[in-house]
This record gives sequence, C-alpha cells and structure tokens, in this order.
Amino acid sequence: MRNTQAAIVLCLAYVIGLLITFDPSVRWGMILGAIPVALILPRVWKQSPKWQLLFVAILIATSASFYLEFRVPKLATNDISKFIPATAERGTSQFTIVQGIVDSYPRVTRNQNSQFWINATQLNDIQGEIKAGILRPADVSRPVTGRVYVTVPLQSGTGLQPGVEVSITGTLYLPQVNANPGGFSFRDYLSQSGGFAGMRGVQLRVPDESQTQAWSWGKLRQRVAAAQVKWLDVPIGPLVTAMVLGSEAVDVPFDLRDRFVRVGLAHALAASGFQVSLILNAILTLTRKRLSVVGQFNCGVVALLIFLGLAGFQPAVVRSVVMGMAVLIALRTNRQINPISSLFLAGSILLIINPLWVWDIGFELSFLATLGLIVTVEPLQKKLDWLPPTIADLITVPLAASIWTLPIQLYVFKVFPLYSLPANVLTSPLISIVSIGGTIGAFTGSIVPILGSAISWILYAPTQLLIWIVDLFNYLPNTSFAVGQISLWQLLALYGLILFVWAVPILQKHWQLPILVGMLVIIIPLAIWKTTELQITALASKDEQILVIQDRGHTIVINTGNESVTRFVMLPFLQQQAINQIDRAIDFNRDSAVLNSWQLLSSAIPIKEFYSIGEDSSTNGTIKFVPLAVGKSYKFDRVEITTIKTSPAIFQINIAEFNQKWLVIGDDTTDKAQPAIDLEKLNSAEILYWSGGKLTDRSIKSIKPQVAIAATASPDLETVKLLEKNKVTVYHTGRDGAIQWTKEGNFKPYLEEERPQ
Repeated sequence: MRNTQAAIVLCLAYVIGLLITFDPSVRWGMILGAIPVALILPRVWKQSPKWQLLFVAILIATSASFYLEFRVPKLATNDISKFIPATAERGTSQFTIVQGIVDSYPRVTRNQNSQFWINATQLNDIQGEIKAGILRPADVSRPVTGRVYVTVPLQSGTGLQPGVEVSITGTLYLPQVNANPGGFSFRDYLSQSGGFAGMRGVQLRVPDESQTQAWSWGKLRQRVAAAQVKWLDVPIGPLVTAMVLGSEAVDVPFDLRDRFVRVGLAHALAASGFQVSLILNAILTLTRKRLSVVGQFNCGVVALLIFLGLAGFQPAVVRSVVMGMAVLIALRTNRQINPISSLFLAGSILLIINPLWVWDIGFELSFLATLGLIVTVEPLQKKLDWLPPTIADLITVPLAASIWTLPIQLYVFKVFPLYSLPANVLTSPLISIVSIGGTIGAFTGSIVPILGSAISWILYAPTQLLIWIVDLFNYLPNTSFAVGQISLWQLLALYGLILFVWAVPILQKHWQLPILVGMLVIIIPLAIWKTTELQITALASKDEQILVIQDRGHTIVINTGNESVTRFVMLPFLQQQAINQIDRAIDFNRDSAVLNSWQLLSSAIPIKEFYSIGEDSSTNGTIKFVPLAVGKSYKFDRVEITTIKTSPAIFQINIAEFNQKWLVIGDDTTDKAQPAIDLEKLNSAEILYWSGGKLTDRSIKSIKPQVAIAATASPDLETVKLLEKNKVTVYHTGRDGAIQWTKEGNFKPYLEEERPQ
C-alpha cells in the first residue's frame, strides 16, 4: 500500500509540475507554499505520506516545470515562419516554392483538401505569377528549418508517405490567433505540434519518384482500411476501421463523426484501452494451453506493437499499449499488478516522452476514463447488484468513465451531452461486436485482404444499426446543454468532490448529496449570470458583420457568415456563453450560402423566430423569415430595433434603460460606384458598427459616435483618420478580435493590443 501511495504521489507531482508551468508566479507560489504543507501534513493526518516523500515530490514538480519549458517548441534562427511578412494573410502572400520532407500521412479536411505536415529544408521565392503552369525562375533561395502545416488539392496528396521529399508551390501564411471567445486558436494548435507556419499549396511535385517506400506502417494501415471498405463501402467501412485503429488512422466522413460526438460517443472512434484489452484477451486465451508463459509474453508484445504501428503514435494508444505491456510483465514475472499505480506510471512515462501531451485533451480523457473504470465500476456494480450482471455492466462501465471525464469535458467543450448515458448503454453491445469483429478483420486483412473483407462484411448489419441509433439520438431535441465557460475553481471543486467521494466510502452510500453539490457548483454561478447579463458582442469574422445580443437569458443573433464561420466562430461562442436557444435571428440578405448557415446553426441551437431586413416575408425550407419593415421599431425585451434602410442594410439598436444606441451599417453590395454612404440625415448614436467602408466627414459629424467598430481586417484608412480626428475610439475586428460591450459601459477587445490614446 505504501509503495502504491508513493508511486501515485510522485507521478502526481510530476503532472502538477507540468501544469503549473504556464505562469511563473503561480509556479513559485505553489512550490514555496508546498514546503510548509509537507512539514505539517504528516503531523495532522496519520495516513499522509512521510515528509521525506513529499519533499521528493516537490523537487520532482519543480524539475518537471523546467523540463516542460525546455521541451516547448521554439523558433530556430532560420525557421521558415521568420521569412513570412507579419501582415501576410492566407492566400494573399507572394508565391513561393518550399522543399521539405513529409512528416505525416495526409488527412482530408472539411474543405475536401489534403492536409499533412512537412519539415521544410529550402525556400525559393517566385517573381511574378503562375501562368499556364509555368513558373519564372526564383531569384532568392535559402535553407530553412521548421514544420509547416500544408494543404493541397485532394488528389495532389493522395498516396504521400512520411519520409518522401516534396516540392510545393503556393503561399505561406502565419497562423491566426483565436479572435473570438470560445473559438479555436489555429496558432496554438500549430505551436503545440511544433509548427509556426502554414502553406496553401497549389502544386505538389515529388522530385524523385523512386523514394517511395516499399513497405511502411502507413501502407499496411491503408491495406487494412481498403480491405474493410471493399465490401462495406463508405461510411460504414471507414467507421469500422476507426473503431479499431482510431479516427486518426482513417478519414471518417465529418458529418458522421459530428453525429457521434454530439451524442457523447466520440470515444467509440478513438483507439484506446478497449482495443488493447481485446487483443490481450484473445492472445492469452489462444496461447494459454499451447505456449509457455514466455511464449505468451512474446506473442502479446508482438501483437501490441503491431497494433501501435497500425494505430499510430497517439497519446491514448501509447498509454493503452504501455498499460498492456505492464500486464504482460506482471504475467511474465508472476506478480500481481496494481492497476492504479500502473496507470499513473504509464501516464508519467508518456509525459516524460512528450510533456506537451499534458495539454492534449485526448490524453486527458483517456487517462481519466481508465481511472474511472479502475476505481468506480465496482462501487457502482454494488449499487446495481439487483440487476442482471450483463445489464449492470452496460450501465456501470460508461457511467464510471463519464463521472471522471465530465468535469474536464465541461471545462473544454462547455456542453453537457444530455443523452450520453442512454446512448452509451444502448450502443455498448454493438460497439463491442464491431470492435471485436473489426480487430479480427484488421489483423486478417493485413495479411490476406480478401479474407479481411469477408470478415468485415459480417459487421455490416450491427454497424448500420449503430449508426441508426446514433442518428435517432441526434434527431431528439437538445442533444446537448451548453453550460458556458466554467472557471478553474469550478473544475477543481468538481474533481475535489469526486476524489472526496472516492476516499470516503460512506459518501458512496449517500451519493445523492455529492451529485446535488456538484450540480449547484455549476448551476448557481450560471443562474446568477443569466439573470443579470446584458452585453452585445461584435464577433470577428473576415468581412462579416455578426452581432450577438444577450439580455437576461434572451438572445438575438444578427447576421451569420458562411458555414465555416457558423461552425468555428458562432457555435463555439454561443456554447461558451451558455446559450441553448436563440430567441430571434435577424438576417441582412438571404443568399443560399447564408441560408445553409442558418440551417446549420438552428440544427445545433433551436431558433424561435427568424427576421430579415426587408419588406416581404419569405420561406426557405424550414426557415420562415418575418420582415422588419423600414421605419418601424420592434421591441425585443429591453432591446429595440428599427430598420432605417435595406440597401445597404442600416438599422438602429436602442437600449433605452442604459441610454445606449448602436447604428449598424451593412456593406453596400448593390452600387459599387457609390464612393461613400451618405448618412447626414440619421440621428446620433453612441456606437457606430459598420462594414469598414468609406464614410463622409459630414456623416460622421451627423452620427456623432463615441466608439466606432469596423467589421473588417482592413478598414478604409481615410475614414479611420476622420473618426480619430473627431475623437472617436476606433476598433476593428481584424486587429482587436471580437469587441464586447457590457451594461457597465465598457468595451473589451478580445485581443488585447495597445492602441494610440
């Protein structure tokens, strides 16, 4: 018991040391504060680790903190990103030729491009343009280093293998930082992967075709995937492969992947401990009577290494394989293995190999789910001993994993999948059948593809039934409930509660109390915020004007962008703000792309009423727009909206209780010859929110804004000068990110940058 406790303490110290690296003041505060705790704790708690062990733990945490800093990717002196202009935008830079070595297998993106990483070796600048496939000679050639995130047309990336030297023509760009609350930071994603530059390729060339490898794990993986797709087709074939090797090893259609994620079944598409346990059970069962312990050990190691090679070096896969190796070592040495200490040891080994995995959500969820299965399944089974064992297992296994992963899911994804538990209970037998059959088919298909195809074909019916159940839950209303961005103290409080229940068995008998306390930790702050909130957010999107008005739990969304903007800007922001229903949606102009975006948004978050800036109502599919007539005011709770003009769309937002007026001016797409919008007859407004185009001096003096917000990365410079001349504070979303106004009268740019006073 003491050895187990020591192993857990030291492993936890290492992980904590990695986590506190983000802030030097926090790091030294925690380290110095831990010293008196290490001296006092053994005197007041009999079961506490000895002070000597605690001091060793403090030293390990300190070393881990500096180790992570050492391992964080840093820019080399000749990193390729240093040769990209800081103002370069994607697709607008000068064409270049980048030579490098492919460092990953190609993946299909949502835009149906091929994406992969290369290690750059040489950069050539191209003078002029590409015409008829002919390039002018490069004037500048320089050696470079650094990983580059590359996208090329889908066919260009087909068949690429890691280790192949390629030459790519296209435009380099610097990844953008997240400009909206709750959004995805492309820059952080690349930096965590060791890259600081991206490239949009238009041509890809392999100078030496003979460098293609005769054999590789990637080719073997493709062989398995092809065997399982042959008789199952898409999407069932890729789904079966993903349930065996993980979604990182095969391209599952995004719409199918999204449906699994929405109902809380993302783990079904991740290679993890379940597949490892299947492999070990099969190997040990088949070899128990035929081979010695040494033979069983060797067969198990070979099988796990083959699985690791096929699935790829993913954190969850490596953790599972390391745990499987621990089981085999225990079998080989005839020792009883402690699952908890083995789990912590396996996690620590992985974080020593790559400490950056401490921030990998897949690694975190995999570790916590396994811990939940180890420590929580048995207590839950005792509670459900009145049920048949098979049915009890169907409930306790997903429930135990969910208890330990739910807090981190709420913290990262900000939503609670309402149907996760029933979906997991109903699909667990099918997931087991498909995973077992798929594993057998994968190993067989890697040797005899036609036999692997035949075995995989048997899985058609259970896989189709699995998809049907997933779709059934997706058709139900409110598949997920947004809880908003919970704070760090709430996350720590939830895990403290779980650990407390684990450590104090008496609380397991009164489980209703911990559940109630956990719900209150989430609900009370959310309820207080929702009953008092009033804020208007101008979201940052490339040349799109998007406003979100939140008023005491009621939400108005004005405008939406294309489907990409809706998916990666709108939905993350609404989830971060705990918005589970949009009361009113107002659209500037209804083209087909925008209508598709509204339908995508409404499929994720219900929208009660649709309005448009126009004279006539119209219907498109399931969406019926009600017109906001020109000159008429519409009262929505404390917010009043008045349409002034339709082309361009001009309307006023008035919040009388706070003496706040917004004038919103859309982009004039009907008259390109018009040099500026004449707004001399408009009433004054405290805030001007416009597309960033040209405004006249007389218009600005007529509106008399105190703050002006341009929904663009490049507002008209002359207009900006006129606004600043009139002592107007100017923001633009391309520089400042989303701009948020609160009822206190403050404007908060999401990207904090210094501006001239």
